[in-house]
Amino acid sequence: MPELAIVTYLRGQERLTPELIDIGNQLHQRYPGLVMNLYVESTRPVPAPGADFPIRITYVQGTKYRKLLHALQGIGHRYVLSLDNDIAADIPGLLRLIAQTVDGDFDLGWGRIHSRKVSSFISRQVEVDKLLSHTVLRPALWRLHLGVTIPGQCFLLKAASFQDSLPGTDTFLDDLSIGLHAAKHRLRYHYAQEVVAFELPSYSFMELWKQRSRWARGFRQSLSCATLTRQDRRLLWIHAFCYHLLPILNVLALVALAAMAPLACAGWLGVLALTIAWSRPRALGAALAYPILFPLFHLGWWFHFFNVKP
Repeated sequence: MPELAIVTYLRGQERLTPELIDIGNQLHQRYPGLVMNLYVESTRPVPAPGADFPIRITYVQGTKYRKLLHALQGIGHRYVLSLDNDIAADIPGLLRLIAQTVDGDFDLGWGRIHSRKVSSFISRQVEVDKLLSHTVLRPALWRLHLGVTIPGQCFLLKAASFQDSLPGTDTFLDDLSIGLHAAKHRLRYHYAQEVVAFELPSYSFMELWKQRSRWARGFRQSLSCATLTRQDRRLLWIHAFCYHLLPILNVLALVALAAMAPLACAGWLGVLALTIAWSRPRALGAALAYPILFPLFHLGWWFHFFNVKP
């Protein structure tokens, strides 16, 4: 059985990017049986100049999760590498992640995702948010056996561990459904503590606000899954608390601390910023503003969560 297949997704009029073609070419050299399963929402031709690997195009409408379930049904490879269309890889890091996951026979593998082409104030804040999630929050929760989310932009699945067993409830949060399934069944995962890919961050306030709306809707969809156990719901709510409520509580604590002990407040902000930006010092300035300003988008998440119809 061939080792690796890529699954990627084009929405609307998106095109296959040169970065994805380069990733496919690099991986094809290491895994000769590699195939790219490309999911599209339009029947127009998809040019792939320079691709040295076979591409299978499938027309499926709907969420990425629905497309991934479809891909897993007919996959003839041991592992599936799911990639978003706006990804550019750190090729050596990605190759190491794949080799370590495949050679170790892990069920699930992922690494760190950083932002690229960061230029605006909003994109700098998103960069810091990703640093917090990918280098601090997610690793800590998985270490404590409380993690239920993976980086949806780039991850590796052992096909046999997920075929015909993932919940069928459709969702915008494929990363949450897959992570919860892995936690529920105690699947073995490999976390590579290095950057394996870069994604384009949101560039505008409204883009980010709409993204939180999709995430809130996806969380409600995950909660509605008929197969959830009491423990599953507990893990989902721990996720919501850590990712979307804790930042709001932190900014409230900072406001109270600023009134009573300004130096302690400044010190706490400094510690937070250094912790978040430790692996990317150039983001330190944005990290100082992040704990004060970014919780607005977490408030948006809760607003959308309570206002989205089931």
